[in-house]
Amino acid sequence: MIYVRSLLANLAFYIVLLICIFFAPILFFLPKIHMLGIIRFQSTHTKLSLKLFANLEVEYRGLENIPSTRKYLIAAKHQSLAEAIFLNEAIETPSIIAKKQLLFIPIVGLCFKKANFIYVDRRKGETNIQAMVNSAKRSMDNDPRPLLIFPEGTRTPVGERRPYKYGVTALYDGLKIPCLPVAINCGYFWSRRRFLRYPGKMVIEFLKPIEPGLDKTEFTEKLYNSIENQSDKLLEEAKIKYPK
Repeated sequence: MIYVRSLLANLAFYIVLLICIFFAPILFFLPKIHMLGIIRFQSTHTKLSLKLFANLEVEYRGLENIPSTRKYLIAAKHQSLAEAIFLNEAIETPSIIAKKQLLFIPIVGLCFKKANFIYVDRRKGETNIQAMVNSAKRSMDNDPRPLLIFPEGTRTPVGERRPYKYGVTALYDGLKIPCLPVAINCGYFWSRRRFLRYPGKMVIEFLKPIEPGLDKTEFTEKLYNSIENQSDKLLEEAKIKYPK
């Protein structure tokens, strides 16, 4: 039965995604808010279809920790596509730090560019990091929005820990804004590069913000420990409540 449920959930996701991509070129000529709206629509639809077909729900915790200002950094654990999708629903119109390769995906890359996402070429090292910080500063000055980054730089298998890339520290130090850590257990139910969607409840938890002013080492350690420790707790909670 899980194979049938997963098939239906995946079909619902990709069919609506293709419909959104089909109509996206029309939105290139409209204000940016319309492109952000269709991205948010895809997030909401995915949440509903997962619940309907796969009996998989999404729970947001710690919403009271989200800063009231529009200028803050979001640093989230990255295990699967799920958190990238649902953070666009939980947070109002975030901008996203994304790898430059996404620009070359037909239509999708143009959609992200229209949404004013910020791109990083991981092959260029420190020079590109400074360019990313400068681009983020300009973006926040012209269009104040929360900025989402995945500190690991790529999806990490469930239960693993990886060192964080320097980019999140550079943004925190350069932008002088609060950083909102986000812990998750999404990969337990929706694994990277896997077809199955396991029933249960994915948790995305917003932790207490880290205020600006810490030195780089202190910030990195505090961010890493808060995200990783809480993500481990959420994973253990999922294993107990929803054993496979």
